[in-house]
Amino acid sequence: MTRSSGKITLVKGLLKWLWPLVAFALVFVGAQFDADLYQKPIARVTAAKTIKTVAQTDNFENHDHVDTQALTAKLLNTKNRGQILHLRNTYSFSGAEDAKLGVGSQVFLSKNAANHFTISGIKRDAILLGLVAATVVLLGLIMKKHLWLTLASLGANAIVFILALHVEIASHQVLAFCLFSLVAIAFAVITTLFVVGFKPLAVVVSLATILATGLGVALGYAIFTVTNYRGLHLETVNYVTQAPQLLFFVQIIIGSLGAVLDESSDIAVAIFQLQDGAKARFQAGMAIGRNVMGPLIAVLFMIFIAGTFNEAVLWLRNDNAIATTVSWVMGLGFAQSLISAFGIVLAIPLTSGLAALAAGVERRRTA
Repeated sequence: MTRSSGKITLVKGLLKWLWPLVAFALVFVGAQFDADLYQKPIARVTAAKTIKTVAQTDNFENHDHVDTQALTAKLLNTKNRGQILHLRNTYSFSGAEDAKLGVGSQVFLSKNAANHFTISGIKRDAILLGLVAATVVLLGLIMKKHLWLTLASLGANAIVFILALHVEIASHQVLAFCLFSLVAIAFAVITTLFVVGFKPLAVVVSLATILATGLGVALGYAIFTVTNYRGLHLETVNYVTQAPQLLFFVQIIIGSLGAVLDESSDIAVAIFQLQDGAKARFQAGMAIGRNVMGPLIAVLFMIFIAGTFNEAVLWLRNDNAIATTVSWVMGLGFAQSLISAFGIVLAIPLTSGLAALAAGVERRRTA
């Protein structure tokens, strides 16, 4: 009987990990019928046929072909719901900026000057919403009641970020650095308060995170200023035509903040649980920091480099030298990783010292 109960418990324990897949499937299917939530016209492709293919070759002997599809689609929303449309879709085999459409694909539509519908984009919310649902359910299984604090923290940070974007756009980048520095401080404080609570520990984590990130960025700025940004091509910052240097450092601040906050919280929480003296607590914090420092720097490095990987492959396939590709495409990623590493390293002694002092004060206060 005991063995049978154990097997049932084991099966139930394994089955609960299927809930993320169930959530993904339900939301994915439901998103196929959410066209009424959009104001922009949406149509579902009911028939697709390739009517033309044109081969292309560029100056670097890259071969591609562009196909034109004749589509029949049914309008899913607006007052003309149910109307049958005949559309055209042009896509390349490489799929760099377009995609092939098949039966069941949903597309956003717009009207041209002749009052005819044309495809303006592909509706991809089903996959995105499904992944969000699966992620939330998975976090719920792991974090249980702490999930709501995490979601509340994400929501609060998202609101702060959206408000900051509106202010930045209205100010035309005049306040960008100061604004996003304040945003980074708000992120650190909000996240810490939701995760740790209103405790002395939250003050230590927030202060250490802000100081380490600020000092790391200041050190990087000093080095780049002394070297006159030699070897860095700030003009390659994506989608920026004004003040690339400014937004480059804003990217570093926001990008490194999470890793520094994670490290600071790990060190501070561990130190507050120790019963040793201040010196022993400081040394314990330094030991913890040395253990987590390497993986955090490696993760940030991979994130920064992954963002440039596709473009780097394109440069290399177009016969650019490796040194040129690294300098022009991946150079900023390397620089961001190094400056973020400064913040991660500086967070270790800062957090260890602040936590050791605060833990001692807290213990004497409660004694």
